[in-house]
Amino acid sequence: MRYWIWLALQSAISRKGALLIIVFSTAISVALLLAVLKVRDDTKTSFTNAISGVDLIVGSKGSPTELILYSVFHIGRPTSLISGKSISEIQKINQVKWIVPIQLGDTYRSYPVVGTNSYFFDSIKAQNRSLSFTSGQAFSDQKDHELVLGANVAKQYKHRIGDRIILSHGTGKGPAQDHANSPFVVTGILAATGTPIDNSVFISIQSFNNLHDGSKNLQFAQLDSAQYTAFLIGLQQRSAVFSVRRQIDALKSFSLMAIMPGVALDELWQTMEIAENALILVSLGVVLTSIFGIIAALMVSLEARGREIATLRAIGARPSQIFFFIIWETFMISLSGIVFGWALLQITLLVFSEWFMKEWGILIQSGLPSQNDVLAILSILATALLCSTLPAIKAYRLALHEGLNPPSI
Repeated sequence: MRYWIWLALQSAISRKGALLIIVFSTAISVALLLAVLKVRDDTKTSFTNAISGVDLIVGSKGSPTELILYSVFHIGRPTSLISGKSISEIQKINQVKWIVPIQLGDTYRSYPVVGTNSYFFDSIKAQNRSLSFTSGQAFSDQKDHELVLGANVAKQYKHRIGDRIILSHGTGKGPAQDHANSPFVVTGILAATGTPIDNSVFISIQSFNNLHDGSKNLQFAQLDSAQYTAFLIGLQQRSAVFSVRRQIDALKSFSLMAIMPGVALDELWQTMEIAENALILVSLGVVLTSIFGIIAALMVSLEARGREIATLRAIGARPSQIFFFIIWETFMISLSGIVFGWALLQITLLVFSEWFMKEWGILIQSGLPSQNDVLAILSILATALLCSTLPAIKAYRLALHEGLNPPSI
């Protein structure tokens, strides 16, 4: 066995230029497929763990997907606000442990400003871990002009405790109206969580409402202490989630909708399934093209390797051994491409993981192959070996021909 491995390596070295190109193209295609799978899996994990410990999200009636996108991931805008009077009604429901209100509508240099209370930092978890501060502490609910920065916001602008910053009206990239007369003081900086919390700025409900008192902009003049974007709710027992949701939906006078984050995310993945499958199919097509390139290169090279096959036959190699020799060669080329492709992906993730977190709010990290990665790798190898039977059969026939017509060497 070692002898055949040595022969395969020597044969590959003699054709190293062409084989390096084939291995590189295979590595690129494998890295692309594994990257698609990695982004898909880590995106789902990041979204699922973005707001751990929240059993229900309450907002105005509409699309559950839209509600979770703007209340948790700050994507999009609410169609309408909900009455603050509904809090007292929801608190009367058995099994409700805590309620954290959310107000949106302002930004700090494109980062969303979240109006909430200090219970947010005690109740909400990210990646199944409690929130913690790298420096400072939470703002006081009774004081104005205090704020807490997410890790990425503080890092981006090199903010420290005690810095004064100015918030702006509105969301998106359009023109903004600054709250120039109401600077805020940084009281705390959160530790990185790998969730949208890192890209957010938090102020108290009182501060948020005071910012908009007397605003000449109708969009913000309508924001008062009795209106919120959403409520995040935690329960005494998660088994009561269906009962509590029905009771909240039954509060007809407030036109509320209670959703379970996990169910809403499942609906989101279903809407994205077509695009997700399309990306995977494209990646598979690239991998198959690379495999066919390997097979085509081997088929073409056999025409010029007649002397090599004749030499192998002359030293006693049987046609069946030459058949498996080609299979082994294909296996080594494919495996090399897979190893280099996986290594290329890991290097890319190490370099760009921080950028992914900053731009997309998704925690994508390098690491060992997942179960899906292993299945994909094994499928690629199996497909390559199956396709390699074509050049192997051709080599087998050439070996038979050389056996019938032994060369003089």
